[in-house]
Amino acid sequence: MNTTRVIILGGGPVGLGSALELARFGIRSVLIEKHEGTSWHPKTRNFNTRTMEIAKGWGEAVYKRLRNVDTPPGWKSPIRFLYSATGEEFGTIDSKGFEGPGPDVSPAEPIMSSQDLIEEIMLDGARASGLVDLRFSTEATRLLKGGDEDHVVLEIKDMKTGAVETIEAEALVAADGADSFVRKSLGLELEGSKDLSHIVNCYFSADIEPHLGERIGVLFFVTNPGARGVLQPLNGAGKWLCQINVRADEWSLDEFTKDRAREWVRAAAGIEDLEVDVHSLGLWKLNATVVERMVQGRIVICGDAAHQFPPTGGLGVNTGLQSMHNVMWKLAAFLNGDAPWSLVETYETERKDVSKEIVNQSLTNSFNVGLISKAAVSGSDSGLSTQEAVRATRRYGNHLGVEFGARYASSVITPDGTEPPSVEDTYSDYVQSASPGCRAPHVQLGLTNLSTLDLIGTHLTLLVGREGEAWSEAAHEASSRLSFPIDCFAIGKAGLTDPDNTFEAAYGVQSDGAVLVRPDGHVAWRKVSGPADHGSLHEAASRALGR
Repeated sequence: MNTTRVIILGGGPVGLGSALELARFGIRSVLIEKHEGTSWHPKTRNFNTRTMEIAKGWGEAVYKRLRNVDTPPGWKSPIRFLYSATGEEFGTIDSKGFEGPGPDVSPAEPIMSSQDLIEEIMLDGARASGLVDLRFSTEATRLLKGGDEDHVVLEIKDMKTGAVETIEAEALVAADGADSFVRKSLGLELEGSKDLSHIVNCYFSADIEPHLGERIGVLFFVTNPGARGVLQPLNGAGKWLCQINVRADEWSLDEFTKDRAREWVRAAAGIEDLEVDVHSLGLWKLNATVVERMVQGRIVICGDAAHQFPPTGGLGVNTGLQSMHNVMWKLAAFLNGDAPWSLVETYETERKDVSKEIVNQSLTNSFNVGLISKAAVSGSDSGLSTQEAVRATRRYGNHLGVEFGARYASSVITPDGTEPPSVEDTYSDYVQSASPGCRAPHVQLGLTNLSTLDLIGTHLTLLVGREGEAWSEAAHEASSRLSFPIDCFAIGKAGLTDPDNTFEAAYGVQSDGAVLVRPDGHVAWRKVSGPADHGSLHEAASRALGR
């Protein structure tokens, strides 16, 4: 039996992201993936701004390489509704969420790319860490312990040699997809709607772009007798995905062949003689579900194993990575002896309701897209005009509220009686706030592009106002008592200049106030004003660690 610290099951974006996050904290992992390598058939393409903030923590090389595979300008908005890509257009939605909120809210920028390129970059980052044992062509065959024990024992099989091995770990991260072996082994149910429609996913190359002129965008929903579904540009230079809705009896690659896919693409593009090179086809069912429990025993459920989304929102992989980011620092703190397992269990408390909200809205988006198509085909007979249906779908691609605005309320957050600023639509709209539980606001400091978010590392971080230097001693004392580092940064000191006092306004503190931020960038505690309070800081830091 081989022993490791953490087993990660699944080598997709969330599994690779888990390995990268754990490596930041010096935690070794073994990643088990049944396929020979990373994805060759892209299923997702969008890393939104919040996800790219997380990716900054994986190192400059990973972040900048991800930025380098972004689509050219103009391909992130709008969402278009048309009879064909070159035919009549009957509606558009400006998708500001895909374009990002801009430099006032975040130092990061979103990307629209291709899953195969994204995973290749993440895999190289995991290899470079020296802390990830990558086991491709390896299948999990039996979960022997982990569901109610204090460790995990997993039987695995090398699919090339047939060799069987048993590995033991202190914890397991189940990021093994919608058909999760771990979730099934634990007997956990998915709550929500399943098998809502049958979809063929097609990856192809075709020179559609020259026929579009200036009418470019992020999604092309088409409705005509020969094609109903969506065209998704991958690079603005001939590579595309499409999602094709089919009947249940057509949902097989024997029925829906590459020849049928080519004909569908030609009809969707509205170009009869279009040359279409179909690279691959995939099958999936549309689900809108969240697992009943996200933590059981020493097992953490992440990604599609934990929640499955209709694609109408572009939030599936992003929610998976942002949920993973919530729990990996907690898992690392437990493994390093700095926190009890109960801290890890707050992952479910903090992320399950967020996941449900996004799943439900993605499902609503899917329903509304169907209404748009129905209105375009049936006209007034549908009971809803095309423009009314488009307006009802305005949240699609406009998700900054749930992307940035998730506010955690759990036993490890110390409330201060405040609420974040109210917004018209909590799903779409976002205003930065340092109210406990919220994502720490981005404020640019100094003469370069240094952000307050860049100050948040793998420890607890105390950010204090320009007259709050006395907090440094309080942070040092609390750190010593807890045997856990607390980094302290006094805004206004060398390299942290803030001439307009933007920090104090954004963080809702006075010049002697202080804000404690967790490694996942969420505020754990805030003292708006007053002298450095050693006792309160120690209590808040201890609580943030689940002690």
